[in-house]
Amino acid sequence: MTDEKTPKSMEERLQEAARHTDTKMEPTEPALAYFENLIEEQTALWYRQLWFELTCLWGIAFIFISFLIFSLFYVPLLFVLAQVTSIIVLIRYFYKERYEMVEMQQ
Repeated sequence: MTDEKTPKSMEERLQEAARHTDTKMEPTEPALAYFENLIEEQTALWYRQLWFELTCLWGIAFIFISFLIFSLFYVPLLFVLAQVTSIIVLIRYFYKERYEMVEMQQ
């Protein structure tokens, strides 16, 4: 046996601490049902999160597809309206310039 005065090696201290811990604590494993329930809960949580993310993606895709359909049908109409508006503005501009030229000549 070692005296209290002689230093113990690190290995002896670790072994003594391990024995002391084993006597103080009783390691018990949970039942198998605990782990099975934990797996079922995590799986259910994962599926809920997956469905939420898929629903969000479907909603975003619906918005983008709706915008594309809207632009497919209404952008040509907007283009035609822009062309008609520009023609009207140009006609007014030419008549205004012509009127000013006539006034300048008189």
